[in-house]
Amino acid sequence: MRIISRALPLLAFPCAVAVACNFTSGNSNSDAGPTASVDGGAPIAAGGTGAFGIVTIGGKQKMYLPQREDPTGKVYIAVVNVSAQGNGVNGAPALVTKIELPAPDAGTSIYGAPYATATGGDSSMVIAVSTDFPMIWFIDPNTDTLVKTLTLDSSYGKSNFSGGGGYVTGVAIDSAHHRAILSVWNGFALVDLGTQTITSVIEAPPTENFGFDSVHQRILAPFYDCSSSSVIDPDSGVSTPPSSCSSPKAPDGGGVISAGLSVIDLTDNTVYTYEAPPPVADATPDYRTSALEPVGTEPDSAAADPTTQVVVVPSEGGSFQNIIDFSQAVFDKASKTVTAPAKIVPNISMTGVAVESNVHLAFWEEEHSRDVGVADLNAANAGSKSWVHGMMPALPVALPDDAGTVSGLSDGPSGPSFSNLGDPHGIAVTTALTSGGPVGFVVNSALDWVARVDLAQMLSNQSSDASVVLTEAQMAPYVTYLDATH
Repeated sequence: MRIISRALPLLAFPCAVAVACNFTSGNSNSDAGPTASVDGGAPIAAGGTGAFGIVTIGGKQKMYLPQREDPTGKVYIAVVNVSAQGNGVNGAPALVTKIELPAPDAGTSIYGAPYATATGGDSSMVIAVSTDFPMIWFIDPNTDTLVKTLTLDSSYGKSNFSGGGGYVTGVAIDSAHHRAILSVWNGFALVDLGTQTITSVIEAPPTENFGFDSVHQRILAPFYDCSSSSVIDPDSGVSTPPSSCSSPKAPDGGGVISAGLSVIDLTDNTVYTYEAPPPVADATPDYRTSALEPVGTEPDSAAADPTTQVVVVPSEGGSFQNIIDFSQAVFDKASKTVTAPAKIVPNISMTGVAVESNVHLAFWEEEHSRDVGVADLNAANAGSKSWVHGMMPALPVALPDDAGTVSGLSDGPSGPSFSNLGDPHGIAVTTALTSGGPVGFVVNSALDWVARVDLAQMLSNQSSDASVVLTEAQMAPYVTYLDATH
């Protein structure tokens, strides 16, 4: 996470992937539209987690985008129709409804007015979580109504990542087992979506934005700054870090891994630590300079392709992307380690990632900027360094409608520059209902505009084995702006 504070506007300001899900994150926590299913069972979930979840229901793809509205103090989730026909970068209204999140105890709370920062869901249940408040909200996506609110007890502390973190930093939905996976201060809490209760906690180093392979039942959890997370004893006031901080060990007793990747097998809840393979002699230098940092410094997020088992892990500190092939992984249960072949794509400093598992694309965004990127994940796994770097076009100008309110529609000059969310990351991918092709989503920092990006068209600009940069004007034909407030 970049250490940049997010200013919240006075009206309709949200606090969200990000909101809860890099639906790929993601990213990761949602039905991914008309994607493949496994043996006719549950659809493959998106492979990353971020600020918002997207579900396909009733002929629509709906994004659940956390918001907070001043000066009334109302807190809500904006339900956005991301499959709406849009007017390109001129923008189009897409708000379906607002789901108010009332404070507990009839509107009074010691927390003030709790708001969500991330969501995830499938067609049976949407769950909203918060980095800033120990609250979980359960939403019925069929009626878009709140069905239950759960308050975390005092055993839940807060994670801390270079200025970010909190109570719950991400959420993924495991539809096949009707459960949610929440990243908490000391690992992962598993939530039964039927009873809306937390059933267990898997202890592991905390993660900022994790990935999820729903087919192979694996959590892909990058970690760093583990000891900065803590829980405070309500009686003594003593602060205690997670017990798992000293667990990840480098090979041959080389010390505790300070920044790495946990791979959690949900079939038996074993927590494995990833060990990077030895450097491969080629034209590209190996950026993984230490066994104590096998995926580079500050691994900020992860996203998985459940069909190919290829996982993307950005190194924020190293400004490169790890492409790890877990289809060739070797798990050692005795040492609780896992190795897998890896490639490096250098010079991609974007930290939010989502993976589209039909066409096998990686989609990136950089926090607090207008930068996005896309690459062919199969080619990257084969060693390609080709990717397309795009600059998001300026936002539409908000025009007043007949009632004097802002409509969001514009046919005039461009508005302010687009700026991506911070953490949780505001990124997701799915397969478009309208075109059947891969689309990516990012949300601006004010949480009032959702950008739908045609990933196949964007990728068509790629070169043989290098990056290509698209200007705002070149990106404009691939982007549709959807108004999340009208």
